[in-house]
Amino acid sequence: MSDVSRRATDLTQRVLRRGHRTWQQVQQHLRRTRSTVDGTPAASVTTQLAELTDAGRHAEAVTLAQRHLPGLPTDVPFLDQVRASASKAGALTLQRRATQLRLAATSAADLIGRERVTAAARQLEGRWLETEPGWSPTIAPEVLAGLSPVTDPVPGRVLHVLKISMPQRQSGYTMRTMYTLVAEHGSGLEPIAVTALDYPVSVGVDDAPDREDVRGIAHLRLTRGTPPAKEPFDVYLDAWATALAPVVAQQRPEVIHVHSGARGYESALVAVAVGRALDVPVVYEVRGFFESLWTKDVAWSEQSEVYHRRRDTETRSMQAADAVVTLSESMRQDILDRGVDPAKVFVVPNGVDTTAFVPRERNADLVEQIGLNEKFVFGYVSNLDHYREGQELLIDAAVALRARGIPAVALIVGDGQRRGFLEKHAAQVGAGDAVVMTGKVPHDQVLDYYALLDVFVIPRIDERAARLVTPLKPFEAMAAGLPLLVSDLPALTEITGGGTRGRSFRAGDSGALVEALADLHAHPEKRDALAAAGREWVDRERQWSANGPRYRAIYEQVIAARRG
Repeated sequence: MSDVSRRATDLTQRVLRRGHRTWQQVQQHLRRTRSTVDGTPAASVTTQLAELTDAGRHAEAVTLAQRHLPGLPTDVPFLDQVRASASKAGALTLQRRATQLRLAATSAADLIGRERVTAAARQLEGRWLETEPGWSPTIAPEVLAGLSPVTDPVPGRVLHVLKISMPQRQSGYTMRTMYTLVAEHGSGLEPIAVTALDYPVSVGVDDAPDREDVRGIAHLRLTRGTPPAKEPFDVYLDAWATALAPVVAQQRPEVIHVHSGARGYESALVAVAVGRALDVPVVYEVRGFFESLWTKDVAWSEQSEVYHRRRDTETRSMQAADAVVTLSESMRQDILDRGVDPAKVFVVPNGVDTTAFVPRERNADLVEQIGLNEKFVFGYVSNLDHYREGQELLIDAAVALRARGIPAVALIVGDGQRRGFLEKHAAQVGAGDAVVMTGKVPHDQVLDYYALLDVFVIPRIDERAARLVTPLKPFEAMAAGLPLLVSDLPALTEITGGGTRGRSFRAGDSGALVEALADLHAHPEKRDALAAAGREWVDRERQWSANGPRYRAIYEQVIAARRG
């Protein structure tokens, strides 16, 4: 080819490329200016939708998206905004539909884009299936074919199905589990624990053995090497049920006792599927109500489609179990309100080991180190992971008490995801040394930090789980001889006994918290009386060891009912 011909060819190709880019730009412009069914440009609808979502006006955002979706089924920016808005609104049906349309609108040549949207669609399908009425995890047929129903269970053997356990994780969940297993063993039962599929790899521990003894109780691990990345919920639950079934067949328990999972119901779905397949009764221990925890937007958390789907699935799981155990009367009432048979719902309360948690004198070195001499110290010992704990109220109260001339210090012991937020909040309100955040402290020093407190405060906000679920910490504080001050939520005031063994203040009201603290500061005799009453009550009514016989009685009732 001559130089002239080559230059002519290059010029032609450049013109064609430029023309192609221009055509793409024109098409993109046409898509963005395309009108919807009411004549509004797509770009305007997309912007309006984003603004509604950013403002937390989720009901309006969902309505707007649903109205315009039929008219803009191929507008990619609009579909992406619908997916984002639907996700924040918990509108699973809308999010699922918009993702399907987004996949259809993605060019076959865009391999990366199609792969990404296909994966998102499959994730949504998993969330959808998990919360569909009638869906249940499936045990792989080739595994199930090799198993037989448990017709000769080992007397007294109970298989506990857990999401996490010690020694890899220490939390309220794992502490209750440990004390439950030990109490059952002490009552003559033979508890065995089996953790969720892929635990503890799922929390970053790669070298745990397949079996560990924790306080003399066998803990079995269901491992499969490297867990698949971003595995859809339904696929994971199928795999979990497939891994659990052979363990149940081998261990031959009289009862499967399953405890709430990360989303609550998912562990129960697995246990019920396996229990039905192998003819073993299932007791479901409802540790909390997790259906509202899908978002941090408290005002919207109980209004979404996701909330209702999750709540309905939780209810179906309770109804499918042979018995339901929960932690408090407030939680039991919520379960009864769902239509679960009262005859099969039992309360086994949180408790405390009063031989481990005992009153002690302040550690003078620690007082000096933290700077608490001559200070009125109040606070909370817990993790800082969840907004429901409301620790920022402690910070605000300390600042307000200092303004009154009270030498107050809010002592926040623990670490977690919200620590940075709380530190920023303290700086914004100018708390200075009125707030001390210790971070995580060694377990063997926790009681030294309890002893620093004049008042133990639980400032939980008015949120569904906080209203209904009793935490462990108040029992530990009472056993440690501390006066208790809590938000006036049913799960907490149930512990304080109407004021006889603890005080309460209006949830979320920092002014009410300040008034209660100021009164307790001015009247140390009130603090002493509350501390004594709390210690006496937990010593008499809330010993962990008392739960062993409670569980045994529940199991005996379940086994008898199964035998007819």
